[in-house]
Amino acid sequence: MGKISKKVIEKIEKENIKPTGRWSFVLKNSFLWSLFGLNILFGSLGFAISIYLFESSDILNLILSVNDLIQILVLAIPTVWILLTVMFLIVAYLNFRYTERGYILSFKKMFLINLLAILILGSILHILGVSERLNRVFSESFTTYNQSIDPRYKIWSNPESGYLAGTILSATKESMELEDLDGNIWSIDTSDAKVRRAVGLIVGEKVKIVGNVVDESTFEALEILPWEGRGRNLQEKHF
Repeated sequence: MGKISKKVIEKIEKENIKPTGRWSFVLKNSFLWSLFGLNILFGSLGFAISIYLFESSDILNLILSVNDLIQILVLAIPTVWILLTVMFLIVAYLNFRYTERGYILSFKKMFLINLLAILILGSILHILGVSERLNRVFSESFTTYNQSIDPRYKIWSNPESGYLAGTILSATKESMELEDLDGNIWSIDTSDAKVRRAVGLIVGEKVKIVGNVVDESTFEALEILPWEGRGRNLQEKHF
């Protein structure tokens, strides 16, 4: 018997080392695969909500100048959800890397597979409306979520730049009263406003308005959009 083999045997006997059962490897592998799947799922949900918040900010309707484009793009990026998506992507990669098949793929291929899985699943979840419903749950469950996470609250709380949002308190044929996102009351002139089809202009409805400040409590509406979604088509005003 060789010297190395003899030393190995002596160490095993001395330290009472016992072979690890197959079940422990199976359990560990199952645990890693479960973590991998959960991180892909959470990453996909983060990406889906990012798409929803980006779309519902209506940035394509707010590009009035180069300066506006830069400012609005920055504000419309749902930073927290994007960072969470990236974090879950990295964790998913690390989990897969240590599974029994993780060594087969290179870092580049493995990362691309994880990324594609999150992008595809996230897009499907967004199309199915999961992102909107989940965002509503977060909004209703956490008091600081809207102001700190939802970029619409930054974009549409800027009447000086022409962007105002809030809840309709009353409405007539030519005007309406609105409570904005900060709790301020505005008199809105809607006589020349273009109204998106998804907007009902009813009491209690939340809307976004593009227009101009007339004075400290009066706002002239040029276009009225739904709070949720983009509502591309226009309609005649109705009350």
